[in-house]
Amino acid sequence: MSKSRSGGRAACRIHLFRHGQTAMNVENRFRGVRDVPLSEIGRAEAWQAARSLANTGVSVVYTSPLGRAREVAEAIATSCGLAAVRELDDLLNLDYGHWEGLTREECSYADPAEWRLYAHQPELATCPGGESLAHAADRILAALRTIGKTHRGETVAAVSHGVMLRLAVLRIAEATTEDWQFALPTGSGLTFEVNGEAVALISRLDRSVPKGEPGARLVMAG
Repeated sequence: MSKSRSGGRAACRIHLFRHGQTAMNVENRFRGVRDVPLSEIGRAEAWQAARSLANTGVSVVYTSPLGRAREVAEAIATSCGLAAVRELDDLLNLDYGHWEGLTREECSYADPAEWRLYAHQPELATCPGGESLAHAADRILAALRTIGKTHRGETVAAVSHGVMLRLAVLRIAEATTEDWQFALPTGSGLTFEVNGEAVALISRLDRSVPKGEPGARLVMAG
């Protein structure tokens, strides 16, 4: 049974993963809510994630509704000896609206003012024709709390999307608006602890390495 760092009550430990690589990841294009399949590398990353959780006592696996996340979740469930995964809408990716399918450079050219907010003041940004980042951050926090309250004292795995993990860190670990887009490799994960409404980041990570640069360092808690 997991114990909260801030108290003796039973807490839920959540290993939250980013899905594996897709062709659009390679092209650095926003996937949004488009259902893009994993690449061969992405499938290998799915099984690497699954093997990392094989002996951690995971009792249940949650997934974003999108197929690229579900495939990773199903690999984790198989590795952990579980029969099925549970879909949770709040784990769904940010809706990029008109930016879906575009590169960061194309977004910056098409909507320079909104892109500056996205890059430097995410809590004030809204993807044109899509979702606000504040709403997406609310969703990922709601997902973590829903899982935590449902599975007190358990260890749980969940699969979502890169921007959602970054928004969780922005809210929970007080990342600044300048380093919120830290590098987070496809197929990698972060560990959170949930006790009631309290959500804590357990993993150690280096937020000084920006998205798109090699060398990101993170450590999942055991």
